Formats: sequence, structure tokens, C-alpha cells
Amino acid sequence: MQFGLCNASSIFQRFIDEVTRDLPFVYAFVDDLLVASDNEPQHLEHLEILFSKLKEYGLCINVEKCQFGQSTIEFLGFKLSGEGIEPLPDRVKCILEFPQPTTLTQLRRYLGIFNFYRRCIPKAADILEPLVKFLEGHPKETSSFQC
Repeated sequence: MQFGLCNASSIFQRFIDEVTRDLPFVYAFVDDLLVASDNEPQHLEHLEILFSKLKEYGLCINVEKCQFGQSTIEFLGFKLSGEGIEPLPDRVKCILEFPQPTTLTQLRRYLGIFNFYRRCIPKAADILEPLVKFLEGHPKETSSFQC
């Protein structure tokens, strides 16, 4: 499938969800698959099941892009490990060093970045509420308005 098509990503996501539907240890995001296991023998078993399922559907993987048997991995902007989920340090640095927004467009951009990691920030909704309320009073057409 050509990913240049406007709905290719959502169609492929639906397809990969169908492929992995009965594999509770697989987390799929478009063409990125994460296999979560408690130990190495279980991981090997999970991989064998997944590879069998991929073969059944005529899918191949690019081994060069794979990371097998990792206890910590970067996935979709987060660091995942047995201890939990945390944002990648370089992404946190980007948020902390983001220049103070001076236009509504910059404020929307900042809120988008901040909002991506909201689950990692205690009371994120309370922190963002005044800024979101401020934006509610300014439609997108007024993006040149100075904050």
C-alpha cells in the first residue's frame, strides 16, 4: 500500500490490528510492533507466535530495523522498561527550552508538544487549563494575534 494516500495509514492500522487481534502481548502502531514479555523464554515464544501470524497474512519484517530481547526500548517518543514509561530526555529538553510563545500559533504548537507528554506530568490538565481557555477565546483565524 502506498503511504502517500491520505487514508493509507488508517487502513493499514486496521489491517495490522486484525493481524495482532488475538496477540495480547503485541502493541501495534501502524508498522511499528512492540512485543512485551516477562522473560527471555516467553519472549522467544511470543516472537515465534507473532512471526507465524505475520507469515499467515503474507507480511515480512525488516530485520535490520528490529530490536529483539531489549529490557529498555524507545517507542513512539517514550522510553519503555520494566520500571514503567517515561518521556525521552531529548523531548523533555525540547519542552523546557521551548521559547516563550509570543503568538497564538506558537502557543498552539507548544501546547501540542506539552500535551503529548501529559500523562507523565502530574496535574498537567490543571497546568494547561489557563492557556487552553485563553485559546478558546481566539479562533484559529486570529493566529497572528500577539500573546
